[in-house]
Amino acid sequence: MTKHALVPRTHQTRYWLISVLTLLALAVMFVYPARPTSTSPTHDWLHVEPGTLENRLGLVGRLEAATTSTLAAPFDGLVKTVSVTDGQRVEYNQRLLTLDSSQLDIQLREALAAQLKAQRALEEIQHWPHSGEVARAQRTVTNAQLSLNDTQNKLTDTRRLFDRGIVARMEVEALEQQARMQTLDLAASQAELRATLEKGKGEHRQIAEMECANARSRYQALVALHAQREIRAPFAGIILRPRKQDENATTTIQQGMRATQGMPLFELVSLEHINAVTRIEEADLHQLNEGMRVQITGDGFLGMTLTGKISAISAQRLPSEMHGAGASYGVVATLDPLTQDQQQRVRLGMSARLAIVTYHAENAMAIPVSALDRDHEGRTFVRYQQHREQIPQKVFVTTGRAVPQGVEVFGLAPGYIGMPISQNGTEH
Repeated sequence: MTKHALVPRTHQTRYWLISVLTLLALAVMFVYPARPTSTSPTHDWLHVEPGTLENRLGLVGRLEAATTSTLAAPFDGLVKTVSVTDGQRVEYNQRLLTLDSSQLDIQLREALAAQLKAQRALEEIQHWPHSGEVARAQRTVTNAQLSLNDTQNKLTDTRRLFDRGIVARMEVEALEQQARMQTLDLAASQAELRATLEKGKGEHRQIAEMECANARSRYQALVALHAQREIRAPFAGIILRPRKQDENATTTIQQGMRATQGMPLFELVSLEHINAVTRIEEADLHQLNEGMRVQITGDGFLGMTLTGKISAISAQRLPSEMHGAGASYGVVATLDPLTQDQQQRVRLGMSARLAIVTYHAENAMAIPVSALDRDHEGRTFVRYQQHREQIPQKVFVTTGRAVPQGVEVFGLAPGYIGMPISQNGTEH
C-alpha cells in the first residue's frame, strides 16, 4: 500500500523538475539573446589599390574674349572704303578699312625735304675742314699774312734809307703804323679761322647729328602711318562696333566720314583665345591657386568639354549688391586655344560651369574613414592582409586629404583592409 503511494509522487516530482528546467532555459534565452561565437567574422575585407585622386570645386560663370583690340584711325583723313560689317568673322591680316592719305602725303613730302636738308648739313659738318666757309677763313688769314710780310719788308728798306738820311722819319712811322694794323688784322683772321674750325666739332656737330636724327624719325613715322592707310586685322576674330566711353552708344563707320587720329573704328575680339570669368566666396578662396586646371561645360555647347587653367585671382573683393553679404573675389580661367569646330559653337557671353581641380594625385591610395582605427598611443592603423588567406596584421598609416573615395593614406600597400561590421551585419 505504501509502495504504490510513492510511485505517483516520484513521477510528479520528475515532471516538476522538467518544467522548472524548461522555464529556466526559456528565461536564459530571453534575457541573453544569441550572440556571435568567437568564430563569427567581425570585419569585412575591402580590396584597395593605388589610383588617381581628385578634388574638384564647382563654380558658375560666363565666357569672355581673352584678347580684345580697339582699332583706331592712325591719322586724320576721310574713310575711303569699308570692307567689313558688324559681326563679321575676319581672318588674320584681312583688310578692314582704307583711309584717304592726301593730307598725309603732303606732310610726308615736307618731312622728306627737311630730312634731306638736315642730312646735307650733317655731311657738311662731317667734312667741315674742307668746307667753303673754312676755305674763306683760310684765305683771309693768308691775305693778312702776305700784306703784313710786304709791309714789314718795306719798313725794313725804309729804315735803311732813313739811316742814310734819304727818306724822312714820317715815312718810317707810317709804315710802322701800317704794320701794327696788319698784325692785328692777322690775329683777328686767325681767331676767326679757329672759330670756324670749331663749328665742325663738339656741340655744333652734336646739334647737327640730333637735327638729322629728328628729321629722319619724323619722316619714318609718317611713312609708318602711310603704310597704315589700309587697316588690317591683327588676328582672326569678330568685328564689332566701337563703344563710346561717354555714353552707352555705338558709332557706325561709313564711307566718306572724317576720321580723326586716335578715333576708334572697330572692336576686334578673338574667338580662339577665350576666358571663363567667375567669382568665388572667401570661404573657398584658400582652395585655389593660379595654374590649376579647369574643365568648362555649358548648356550652349552641350556635349563639349573645354579645358584651361586659372590665370588670375583678384586681390580685391568684388562689389556686392546685398548689404552685409560675404566677400567674393573674381577668378579668370584662360581656356586652351579652341579648334575651328569649337569656335563655331562657342559664343561670347555664354554661361559656363567650371570644375576646378583643387587636388590631383597619381598612384595614390584612399580608403573609407571607417577602416581607420587608433591604438592606445593615438597612432592610426588599419587591419591589413595582402592576401585573404593571410593572418590580418596592424599597419600604421598617415592620413592626408579627404577625397570623394574617403581619405588619402600613406604607408599602405595594395591588398585588403578590414571594414568593421555592426551587429546587424552592415559596415560602420
